[in-house]
Amino acid sequence: MNKSIKILLVIFSILIIAAGLFWAYLTFIQTNNSTNENKEVYTCPMHPQIIQDRPGQCPICGMDLVKKSEIDKDEHSSHDLSGADINTVKLSPSQIVLANVQTEKVKVMQFQGEKTFNGYVKLNESKIAHISTAVSGKIVNMYISFEGELVRKGQKILEIYSPELVSTQKEYLLALDNYNRVKTSGNRLAIDQAQSLVNASRERLILWEMTHSQIEELERTKKVKNTITQYSKYSGIITKKYFQVGHWAMPGEDIFEVADLSTVWVIANIYESDIQYIKNGQTAEIFSTAYPNEVLRSKINFINPVFNSESRTLEVRIDVSNRDFKLKPDMYLKIRINTYVTQSLGVPRNAVIRTGEHNYVYIEKEKGIFEPKEVEIGYEQDGFYAVTSGLIEGDLVVTSGGFLIDSETQIQKGFTSEHENHLNNNDQEDLKINPDQDIMKDMKNKNSKNNKNNEHSH
Repeated sequence: MNKSIKILLVIFSILIIAAGLFWAYLTFIQTNNSTNENKEVYTCPMHPQIIQDRPGQCPICGMDLVKKSEIDKDEHSSHDLSGADINTVKLSPSQIVLANVQTEKVKVMQFQGEKTFNGYVKLNESKIAHISTAVSGKIVNMYISFEGELVRKGQKILEIYSPELVSTQKEYLLALDNYNRVKTSGNRLAIDQAQSLVNASRERLILWEMTHSQIEELERTKKVKNTITQYSKYSGIITKKYFQVGHWAMPGEDIFEVADLSTVWVIANIYESDIQYIKNGQTAEIFSTAYPNEVLRSKINFINPVFNSESRTLEVRIDVSNRDFKLKPDMYLKIRINTYVTQSLGVPRNAVIRTGEHNYVYIEKEKGIFEPKEVEIGYEQDGFYAVTSGLIEGDLVVTSGGFLIDSETQIQKGFTSEHENHLNNNDQEDLKINPDQDIMKDMKNKNSKNNKNNEHSH
């Protein structure tokens, strides 16, 4: 009896220990499962095999890890657009990563426009002068040998033989002798008449461009000169030499053209579409391939009111100091003009999808939800467009992956349209079946016909 009781006690103890161990095992498993369920895990959208229990970067591609629960949730609801705008598209985190979608806030920027035009150097027409003879005569000597030669004011330029000058010199000497004889006579009338003859002869010599020193020499020596030396009244470069020695010049006929190159005109050719941006007083920067490291700056001071119908451009003029004569007439230049300074909303150029007639950007309304917005753009500067309408400051615009989002939008719109068309067709027309058509029978007949053809060929 005592032995049986001992056996029962042993068995009962074993059962109690087993029940306790089983309860402890269940409690541990349940607690562990609960902990794992509450514990967030992170994975890579590109490489789902990478799983970590904390945020970080993917060791394969280097992208930021995201919560796996969010990916699963978004994967199940990524195409659930019920009740949303048909133009709205929703992307899961993996789709956003694959499409390399990036956003940037719209902000106010200062746009300072610069446009570059072709141009050339032109002589300053206000600095061009002509050297001519005031009296007819034969050119017997020239002190200017070729075009491009520098001439200074007061420099000898030519000698001319003029019968009119010779006779006028003689008249002047006679008038002086007559005046010297009568000025001691005391006859006021005779003195005045003699003085008027002297003045008239002297005035004629001056009008025929004899200098005061030449006239004084004539008075002193009393010798008439057969040729008279002419001097330049201007300084500059001889741009044209019209005649050579031996030419018989007429009064007022041009012998040389002199241009002062210390100031030149730079002419910029403005395209028709850019005329609206050009105004007097705008600063221009001038570049030349001859001097790549130098920049000349000046301002627009004249806009031609006449449009050039051949080149389809408008010429604007810029006065430029050229004291070193680096700018040569007809030299080609590049002219950069500061056309405007304004404050406007700016978006990166990559954010704008241009269709030809319309311009669109995609904005992120909520996380993973994108919506297209039509915008009007203006100036462009440093990779940014000035937006004049369609956005507000702070909007998140898609700067990368916009074309892929647009493609996804078109796919979803196309699916919806096809679905609606399919439903409409079902409503308008029932499916019609030909009861006389037996598909299996047709297949049997076709196979039988093919077998006969094969036997006949054999």
